[in-house]
Amino acid sequence: MIIHCHPTDGQGMPFRRRLLAMSLLFAVLPAHAFPPPPDPPPLLRMATMTATVTLVEAGRRQVSKITELCKVSGKIPVYADRGSGIASAVNAGEIAGCKMSSGGKTLHVSVRGAKAMLSKSVSYATAYIAVTPPDAVPLCSMCGPQPLADSSAQIRVSGTPRSMAFSLSPNPVSILNAKPTVWLEADVEIVD
Repeated sequence: MIIHCHPTDGQGMPFRRRLLAMSLLFAVLPAHAFPPPPDPPPLLRMATMTATVTLVEAGRRQVSKITELCKVSGKIPVYADRGSGIASAVNAGEIAGCKMSSGGKTLHVSVRGAKAMLSKSVSYATAYIAVTPPDAVPLCSMCGPQPLADSSAQIRVSGTPRSMAFSLSPNPVSILNAKPTVWLEADVEIVD
């Protein structure tokens, strides 16, 4: 006597049929993908951004070394952004020339910024600095490579000042994941 056994899902339905039903269900569900980045808002002109970037190294719960990596200056876009400034931040311009040494390698430090006029009475500025080694790995399946260190800032001010100066704050996630413990600090000035 031969007995054929089919694995079931606990409710009597054969496992294969259940698997087929689930795959059909997933085939008809809408895909959840990240939307593309927003298009840049209208460009008004270019401004000059100067960034002084500092590397801070720490060990045993105290700062062990502070090194000024670079002072770079270059042109960044000034947009007429009628939204929150997100489109301006995503479409920031990059200033070349900042580098740092790590593990015997010279790494490129990305320095990016943008300014926007959100209305006739509100100005917005954003800046971002990051260093990402070529062997950096993502923290999650949908994340990009984890920077060794990154810092950013966004500010809104009343009026239309010709000059905007601010400091960038380090990303605490990159500080916690950095081995050894390092972070970037920067002072930025945008002159329109």
